[in-house]
Order: sequence, then structure tokens, then C-alpha cells
Amino acid sequence: MKFVRALSLSLFLVAFTSCGGGHRHFIYTVGQATEGIFGFEEAASGQLTSIGGSPFSTGGQPTAIAVTPSRAFAYVLSAGGNAIASYNFDKSKGGLTVANPAVPTGVNPIAIAIDPSSQHLYALNQGSSNISAYAIDGTTGILTPVSGSPFATVTNPTSFALTAKGDFLYVVGPTQGLESFTVHSDGTLAVAQAAIPAGVSPAFVTVDPADHFVYAADSAGNSVVGFTVSGSNLNPISASVSAGTTPSAIAIDPQSKFVFVANRGSNNVSVFSIGASGALTQVQGSPFTSGTGPAFVTIDQAGSHLFVADQGSSDIAEFSIAGNGSLSPVSGSPISVQTTPTWIAATN
Repeated sequence: MKFVRALSLSLFLVAFTSCGGGHRHFIYTVGQATEGIFGFEEAASGQLTSIGGSPFSTGGQPTAIAVTPSRAFAYVLSAGGNAIASYNFDKSKGGLTVANPAVPTGVNPIAIAIDPSSQHLYALNQGSSNISAYAIDGTTGILTPVSGSPFATVTNPTSFALTAKGDFLYVVGPTQGLESFTVHSDGTLAVAQAAIPAGVSPAFVTVDPADHFVYAADSAGNSVVGFTVSGSNLNPISASVSAGTTPSAIAIDPQSKFVFVANRGSNNVSVFSIGASGALTQVQGSPFTSGTGPAFVTIDQAGSHLFVADQGSSDIAEFSIAGNGSLSPVSGSPISVQTTPTWIAATN
């Protein structure tokens, strides 16, 4: 099975039940082994409870899922069908019901992003080396391709990340490195900076919630490579830092204090503090043991819990995040899922 590397970023935060805003929060995971979306409600403790109706049916080989920041719709990529399925989102119970017929993407879509205004959706197509861009109808959830879509990217892209402001998008590929795009108000993309090196073979990219730094997981170099954001350009931070074996995904807490790296080859999570210049320093006790083959990581909106999709052991590991960035397992962790999870997404 193709290991899904993707992007993701602060738009796809796992939220928690007692956070500000007074509404319930839900987490969803998918994996290519099962045609289903597994949904959970998160308690204030970080524990997950399966929600009614889960798993929800979806297309073949689901690779990624996202819920709109408006909490109106959810979208799932299908690598088997080269399509996006759309769902109405039940704000009170977390249920998903089919909203519209699936729409086509490029070949082998592996990563999804939705802009902060819930007006545009982007699908990264690994097989056709491009990005499909769509306008989202705020009433019906119907997706309509924007002018010029799809937009060409680096060859064989593995991950992309949209900034918190929604004005830039970053894409990585294993041979050409890191490419930057400007995102226009109509959802169209334009190359802002041609591809630059990002380690030996970058597999994942993310941008911090403050839009100051971009980090790429170098799977072949077993390291994390950092960049500072300067307008439309990225400038390398002087030195990369060592992670575990085959780093596959990165998450950054909402306060931009810590970087969490899933190491698929060594079955653990490396944690780094972010310095003023963007340089990373490993926190005490890092790396922290997870399940087998961690493929994706995400953090709740408060920055108090980390969730890890363990592809090899078919579970989600749940951790509490201490003030210094160290991790401790949540009671009841890990929680089993009937798939090989490669993506986690949630409501705000």
C-alpha cells in the first residue's frame, strides 16, 4: 500500500470538548485499507469516544479528510476513485451525511487543505503532479473548479501546507524540494518561488500558525529542515536537526512553541522547541514512544493534546502535552481503528 504523506497544517486541528466557543469537537481519521471514515468526540482529558454512525461510508482508498472551518461540510479524498466526496457535518453530534455527488481530482490525490474562510478547497495529486483547486458553495457545499485548475507542482509531490492566513501554499517533492505558491482571492495559484532544496528527500511540509516558519520532514536524511518566511520567499535556517528514523509528518502547536515529528521508522515522536530565529532544540525526554509506523500527527486547538495515526498498529495514540513540550499517554491510549490510519482531521 502506498504510504500517504501529506500536509497538513493548522487548518486541520483536533479540537477538544471544553474549549472556548462552547461547542462539541470531533476528530476523524481515514486510511486506505477501509472504505470508511472513523469519527470520535474528544473529551477535555483528550480521550476519544466513537460517535454515532461511525464509521461513515466513503470512496475507495480514502487518503485525507478535512472539515471546513465554518463547521458546515467535510470532504474526503479517494485515491481509488481519483475523486472528492462531500458530506454535511452535524455540528451537535459529529455525524456525516453525503451532501453531493463526488467530483473528480487529478491522479492519486493524497492531501487536502481548506482556506480559513471556507471558500476554497485544494487537493494535492501525487500521480499527476498538480493541485486541483475548487470554490466551495457556502450553502450546498458543491465544489466548482477555479479558473486554471489544476496547477502544476514539483514532480511526485508528497505534501503541501496552506498558511493560516490562506495567502501562501507550500509543496514538497522528494527530488525537486520545496516550492511556494501565492494564493489569490479567487482561489487561483501562482508560483511565488521556484523549488529550493529541502534536505535529501522531503516527505512532509507544514507552516507554523504565526506564518513565520516552514518546516519539512526529510525522510531520507532523518532530519527536519527549517525556513524563515520573508514575503513570498523562504530562506533556509542555518542547520537541520536530527529526528528519528524516517520522519513522516509534522505538527506545530497553536502557539508556535513546539514542533512534533512522527518518525515512521523508529515508532516514536520527536519534540522540539522553536527558538526566536526558528531554530529547533529537542526537548527533554524526546523522542517519545508511539505505536507502530506513525504516519500523521495533529494537535488540538488548545495545544494540550497530541494525536498520532499509527499506520502499522492500526490505532490512534493520544498524548497530553506538558508546558515544556514533553508527552505523556492519555488514559486509555491507544484507541484501535479498523483501518491503517494515515490522516487525522477535526473540527475547530
